[in-house]
Amino acid sequence: NFIREKNILRLPEPDRCQIIEMPEFQRGNSVAYLNGAPPLDPDAPSMYAISPPAKDWSAKQTQSLLEEYNRHMLQILTIHEAYPGHYVQLEYSARVPSLIRRVLGSGVYIEGWAVYTEQTLLDQGYGDGDLALRLNQLKFYLRAVANAILDHKLHCANMSDEEAIKLMTEGAFQSEEEARQKLIRAKQSSTQLSTYFVGRMAHVRLREKVQRELGDTFDLARYHEAVLTQGSVPVKYLPELVRTKLKP
Repeated sequence: NFIREKNILRLPEPDRCQIIEMPEFQRGNSVAYLNGAPPLDPDAPSMYAISPPAKDWSAKQTQSLLEEYNRHMLQILTIHEAYPGHYVQLEYSARVPSLIRRVLGSGVYIEGWAVYTEQTLLDQGYGDGDLALRLNQLKFYLRAVANAILDHKLHCANMSDEEAIKLMTEGAFQSEEEARQKLIRAKQSSTQLSTYFVGRMAHVRLREKVQRELGDTFDLARYHEAVLTQGSVPVKYLPELVRTKLKP
């Protein structure tokens, strides 16, 4: 309702986002994910999966995770994963005319959009100025910055496990359990953890430029529509595509 009332963007209809408990075989390196509808079956449901604390964890491990994902952080997480983050964006992407754009998505665009929406929603008034919510949003963004540093240093600069944990817990204020899972994830991939920060900066800079160019005629919902209807394209092509879409 908040997104509609503030005219931030047009939400997909009907709502096909389903919340599920993350299957056990997918747990251990992240707390949540969003599986969008398949590109060739766009009317299928999307799955927003959330992982509970493991049954065999100690009380300390469970407490550590729940401190990280408190009630305020879960709101930011849901903005990122679902509304108006991944779920909304992937629903738009699954309906672009180009089959190539539907099937081949840019992770930088996708993750960048999700991080961009976290601050955008709060800037538009979500939370009514709740400082705890804003602090958690800023902490979540700090995680995106730390992700990029971790990704580079772990794979290119011989960062040790101890240095990685210190970066996350002391530099980005993450709980030990969150840092432990993130380290596993960082070792299982390369470059993906950088997409959050790189993509967010691309989305923020483009909006700032377009807003300056359009001045008083800038309309946030129309701008978001222009961005989302391109599909998950590489961000270097986004400025030209968006400006073309916004032409009178």
